[in-house]
Amino acid sequence: MNSISKKKLGYIFVVVSVCLYSFSDTVMKYFLPHYGVNQIVFLRTMCRFIPLVCFAVYKKVNPAQTNRVGENIFRAILACLGTYAFMLAYEYSNMVDVIVVGYTTAIFVIPLNVFLLREKLYARDIIAVVVGFLGILLAFRPGLGIFQFGILFAVIGAVISALNQVIIKRLSFTDSEFTIIFYHHVTLLVTSITFGFSDFSKLQFADAVYLIIGGIIGAIAQYCMIHAFKLSPSSHLASATYTMLIPATFWDFFIYNKTPDFFIIGGLALISIGSFWVISARSKK
Repeated sequence: MNSISKKKLGYIFVVVSVCLYSFSDTVMKYFLPHYGVNQIVFLRTMCRFIPLVCFAVYKKVNPAQTNRVGENIFRAILACLGTYAFMLAYEYSNMVDVIVVGYTTAIFVIPLNVFLLREKLYARDIIAVVVGFLGILLAFRPGLGIFQFGILFAVIGAVISALNQVIIKRLSFTDSEFTIIFYHHVTLLVTSITFGFSDFSKLQFADAVYLIIGGIIGAIAQYCMIHAFKLSPSSHLASATYTMLIPATFWDFFIYNKTPDFFIIGGLALISIGSFWVISARSKK
């Protein structure tokens, strides 16, 4: 596989990842009013953690084994803070609004990767990020609703996610996907149990089924995202995260009966143009 096809494949992996994440996040947001943040984090993490550990055992990989324990723990704590920031954002704001603001991560990823990882930056990646960001701004209806309380958590989550992606890229040179995910999930489980176990409520069987499905899909999404970083520089993948708005709009319509307006449709069009242009450019030698 040559470098160009690997970069294209990495981009596709990110698109698949964010589409799967959108379903997992929709399930999470739907059940937040019933079970609370800590219990949802615990349940979702368990549903991701168990199949990934089983798969790691099947592959005969020890997910805890690494020569960079400190960096993995730091990233896990950072990712944990980001998870809670987005959870609180979903609790206080609409899903599409959180996606629109939270996935401005790409804007922060570009400079962080260039300065910290010395990645080479191409004009097409800058253009794709700018076009996607214009789509994000248009979808957010300029001047409306920007001061929602939940949006503050979404912005915090976006900055944390950008730094988190840089660290994942560094770790991906030496550690497997299973190791990176393992430390993250252990941290989430310990945190959710420590701060929220006393508030856990009885889980209904039907709810458990949906949460398990959402958790497993989330595990696949997380694996795809980290694997993408192994295939391509993360600054080249930044614009792909904007595609999250497309499935998020679908789920908002399907679950909450919210019809996308002109701003959302226009934003989706710009995001699609930027994303497909990058894939097309990477297909050429």
